[in-house]
Amino acid sequence: MTDTGVYRVMIENAMDAFFLTKTDGTILDANAAACQMFGYTQEEFRGVGRKQIIDIDSPGLVDHLKKRQESGKVVCELIGIKKNGEKFPIWVSSVIFSEEGNEQKTFTIIHDISELKKREEELRTAERNMRVILNNTNELFIVLDKDLNIINFNKVTEEKSRKLLGVPFEKGRSIFDSADPQRLPYLKQLYADVLNGAIRQNIVEIPSTSEHPKIIVEIRYAPLKENGEIIGVIINVHDITEAKEKEAILLQTNERFHYVAKATNDAIWDWDIKKDEVLRVGDGLKNIFGYEIEEAAHEKNFWIDRVHPADLQNMLEKRKYILFQTKELYWEDEYRFRRANGTYAYVFDKGYIIRDKEGNPERMIGATQDVSQRKESESLLLELNNRLKKRADELINSNVELERFAYVASHDLQEPLRMVTSFLQLFRKRYEGKIDETADQYIHFAVDGAERMKTLIMDLLEYSRVGSSAEVFQETDTGELLATLKDVFYKTCEETGAVIHIGKMPVVKANKTQLFQLFQNLVSNALKYHGNQAPEISMSFEENEDEYIFAVKDNGIGIDASFHEKIFVIFQRLHSRTEYSGTGIGLAICKKIVERHGGKIWVSSEPGKGSTFFFSISKRI
Repeated sequence: MTDTGVYRVMIENAMDAFFLTKTDGTILDANAAACQMFGYTQEEFRGVGRKQIIDIDSPGLVDHLKKRQESGKVVCELIGIKKNGEKFPIWVSSVIFSEEGNEQKTFTIIHDISELKKREEELRTAERNMRVILNNTNELFIVLDKDLNIINFNKVTEEKSRKLLGVPFEKGRSIFDSADPQRLPYLKQLYADVLNGAIRQNIVEIPSTSEHPKIIVEIRYAPLKENGEIIGVIINVHDITEAKEKEAILLQTNERFHYVAKATNDAIWDWDIKKDEVLRVGDGLKNIFGYEIEEAAHEKNFWIDRVHPADLQNMLEKRKYILFQTKELYWEDEYRFRRANGTYAYVFDKGYIIRDKEGNPERMIGATQDVSQRKESESLLLELNNRLKKRADELINSNVELERFAYVASHDLQEPLRMVTSFLQLFRKRYEGKIDETADQYIHFAVDGAERMKTLIMDLLEYSRVGSSAEVFQETDTGELLATLKDVFYKTCEETGAVIHIGKMPVVKANKTQLFQLFQNLVSNALKYHGNQAPEISMSFEENEDEYIFAVKDNGIGIDASFHEKIFVIFQRLHSRTEYSGTGIGLAICKKIVERHGGKIWVSSEPGKGSTFFFSISKRI
């Protein structure tokens, strides 16, 4: 096992972005966190440079680059740019190095400080309310005037100043009265900087005495302003002893995994395969599964004993195969693991395998994630998809059967109807005017009914054919199509004085016959349902990214809003046959044609103000 392998594992599992670049900014390598942070794949990173991920307008960028070139390293705050153009604040640590015989390169670590900046802003807001909460905090606050005399402090300062700072505080005294003479030059310069607008912060360790153990405090010095003018200094002293002690313990726990453990909530583990010993670090095991690290360390088969019995054999066989029968460097698996509360979590386990020169596995370092929520979502989505597919299949079968029934029924009805119609017409020809007036009327009703039934059957046939037409979709010039349609209605327009306006029309991909029928039905209705004025019809279109939207506008009798949806349902009529002829199928055919072209149809109308029928045709048929 080499140190390089261990470091590579740490880098790949880190949350911070790691880059290896040339000095001109060309990216040579990046870790997984860099890909996630900036939105590029590792392959894409090799095609971009520093200018694509660092904003050239970042404050002080030129100076920072110059400083790095001169000193070999730089730590600074800049602005990052993601692949999608989003900008965000970053903390950058970059060093220049060179390997023997090779050109200089840079190693750069980038940390996303968006949350830190957000917290800093929140802190600035909170400071505006400091005076209200000053006496309700355990932190020390001391206020100095411009001459550095103490003018105020909170109750905690009065109680703890001697213990934390080694000196008591009294109003009116100079802050330098009790200062260590050796630190006086440093303090004078510090306060001079603060009075000039700077903010200073340092950590001071107070040695242990007979009265108290060692104490570590963080002291912050900031200018006190009023109406934009600096009028003094405010000092904040915070006892960080406990926090520092915990941090030291955490660093000593396992130096190899320190940064990984701080950066992730996954359960991090290091398995020494030869010794069959597992080292666990971080809070992931406790936070995700409810187990303490100490508990896991004292149980030889802690993990194996908690894998779901139904998953255990498969997991062990897969892991054994990857470790001992391949030269793979990564192992991953999904299975169920028992939490401390007895429930099972779905986990995604992934490890990096460290092998010796012969390829035999020595160690595997990895992380375990709880993916229960994702698995539940996948299960629910699969069940929903299955239900939807079943319902869709049922609807398809139902529609096919209905179309077949309509076609067969309509087709088979034509022959007996043709016979009835023929004999009725012969009967009328021979006996009309030779019998009484009532008989003539009955003959008229019978012939009229047969004719209407014939029209209805033909419309039904047409309706059933819309969904089953074998005619291909082809490029169709709607301008030429409407010119032909205008000729079809030439006689009707001449008789009624109707005028048809056709604007500039597009070429669309469509079933030409059905598109002609669609326009024909809409224009026919516009000519039929006209008021006292001569019919005037206008046809136009609009285009967007996904579809064409056509409009057929008339000046007819209009339609009440309550019937705007109803008119597209088959056999729905708004007028009696004595007022307007028809079967109530025409607009249903239009709707079916439009839907076959991936669009929808609707109407905008008011009684007495004409109607405009809109329909769309998809560009992605």
